[in-house]
Amino acid sequence: MTQSSSAAAGQLDEFASAQLRARRMLRIRNLLLGIGFPVFLLLAWEIAANFELIDKRFFPSPSTIFASIVKFLSTQAGQNLVYGHMEATLKRIGIGFGIGATSGVIIGVIMGLHGPTRAALAPTLYAIFPMPKIAIYPLMIVIFGLGDASSSALVTLGVFFMTCINTFSGVRYINPIFHDVANAFRFPPFVRWLQVFVPAAMPAIITGLRLGLGQALVLVISAEFVSADTGVGRFIWDSWQVLDIARMFMGLAIVLIFAGTAAFIGNLAETRLIPWHRR
Repeated sequence: MTQSSSAAAGQLDEFASAQLRARRMLRIRNLLLGIGFPVFLLLAWEIAANFELIDKRFFPSPSTIFASIVKFLSTQAGQNLVYGHMEATLKRIGIGFGIGATSGVIIGVIMGLHGPTRAALAPTLYAIFPMPKIAIYPLMIVIFGLGDASSSALVTLGVFFMTCINTFSGVRYINPIFHDVANAFRFPPFVRWLQVFVPAAMPAIITGLRLGLGQALVLVISAEFVSADTGVGRFIWDSWQVLDIARMFMGLAIVLIFAGTAAFIGNLAETRLIPWHRR
């Protein structure tokens, strides 16, 4: 009996070790694929530019762009210019995302749990949501004027709709068993909201926040093209107007860094706040 139990335990340990190795190999494979594909694209671009398969005036090789970026950032004036534009963009994103996400989550939860509020707001929200938010930007300029206020207001609007609708859907369609448990234990309304319904809807809320962060980046760059004097969008547009293509690609690289950072923050939030959902 003891020998059979030991053999079974050994088999279980061996199976667990095999599963752990398989998961580790899967993570390594995914990491290599995630790094390898962008590297492949850059190599293809480099080869195409060197063999003049593409117009090098508008698509210089990555090595040429990198050398130009290093030269530009080697001066204090270049560093100050880039950091100033990045700071302006991040400030607008931070203000707009903070206000839009907070109000979107709160109103989304209220709509999901309170019938009259849902009946009053849902038709209007769903009617306005498909409208391109950049189309409303002239109205934002009329209300808030040129500058940071109108750009932040546009970001706030886009983030609000994304987070509010996702939060509302997550709360509205959570498993009915959560309502049954709250009713069975007679939880007070405040406890139901904060300790039952909101955690149950957290995957949808996190998804809304991630989408809202991406929306914030799109809208702030678009707004900076139109009316701002500073920001990464203005940096890209000014570079294009003087046909400084290498500097324009540096602005695009900064946008990619922002987008990658946003994706990393979203994955980290999902891992920390809803680990059961990832599993």
